[in-house]
Amino acid sequence: MSIYPALSRFILILLSLTLITSCAQNQKSGMNASWPSLSNFWHSDKELETTPMQAVNNVPEVATNPFFVGLTDREIKSIKREAWSVYGKYWRGVAGRSRYVRQPLLETLEASGAPIELQMVPVVESSYDPYVVSSVGATGLWQLMPETADDMHVKSDHNFDGRRDIRSSTKGAAKYLTKQYRRFGNWPMAFAAYHLGPNAVQRRLNRREWQPQDGLKNMPLPPITKTYVRHIIGLIALHEQGHISFPEPYATQTMTLQMPIDIAILQEKSELPKNQIFRFNPQLKLNQYYDGAPQTLELRISQIRVKTVQKHLPEKPLEHLSIVVAKGESLGRIGKNFGTTAFTIMAANPGTNMWPKAGTALRIPVALIKQVIPQHNPMVKYYSAPIVEVALNQ
Repeated sequence: MSIYPALSRFILILLSLTLITSCAQNQKSGMNASWPSLSNFWHSDKELETTPMQAVNNVPEVATNPFFVGLTDREIKSIKREAWSVYGKYWRGVAGRSRYVRQPLLETLEASGAPIELQMVPVVESSYDPYVVSSVGATGLWQLMPETADDMHVKSDHNFDGRRDIRSSTKGAAKYLTKQYRRFGNWPMAFAAYHLGPNAVQRRLNRREWQPQDGLKNMPLPPITKTYVRHIIGLIALHEQGHISFPEPYATQTMTLQMPIDIAILQEKSELPKNQIFRFNPQLKLNQYYDGAPQTLELRISQIRVKTVQKHLPEKPLEHLSIVVAKGESLGRIGKNFGTTAFTIMAANPGTNMWPKAGTALRIPVALIKQVIPQHNPMVKYYSAPIVEVALNQ
């Protein structure tokens, strides 16, 4: 009988005992944790392709977008459906109006260092219509009240409404919202503060603390404010995930116009679409700027129309404008409209009699034009100041 088979069996037994002892020592020392069970990797190729690694390892996903921090996937899906049910049917109109104002809005958000997601707030506030006026008097894309605008240093005067000024109102709203975000530590409460007021929000939080992981429906706020917050964050989620999108804004160029200027006539001579200048420049309160204060007017003009508009701008400030006499109109009536006399107008137009023919062009000194109450911005529906209808042609 050979000794080799016996020797082989002895070696195998010795190796087995050594392996058993080693495993026992490893288990006792806790080293077994570095040897994962095979079942931990037991996923089909299809599962590995479609399941996030966090889910495979039973680790919950963490929202990277600060607007979704603390919210569950289920809640985000719910607020997306809610926002779409409200705004989906109106999105075409919102998107169309946004093309006139989103260029300066986005530029201002970027310059302010504010999140680009704040562009969704005007969807809820005004449907991207800067001329909307609420029942309590708020106006503009961001629906600012006069006192709120003052706090934000958004200034208005008899020529311009800062609340409708895209850059000024966006800068103020962005600064306000980011301030509330720093105060409350999350965006849901920052939006709530914009809607309800920061002090009112703080009083409710003092009575009952809240964090985003508690759920948006559990915020200690009035139902209308909770709905407002859910809609904004739902729209942000819809936009981020590509379910809704904005068209590219119209490209514009800022032009400096010398006073006096009649915007209605400029639009007509330049053959611009109706009210296009006012759509690009909702801050304008007036249709005519005669009184020389300010001496110049900066307007956003469609980039493809700039050259056409330039052709109809005077190279230097005008001393006279011209009007066209209407049928049956007398110099006495025209003088009354301008707060002057027929003789003053005759002096500026030698050879003119008291009853000029309809269609006659008359030169009117700018000094007289300044006395005329200008027409209001035709897109402002609530303006009620007295208006003198004067057809002016440069």
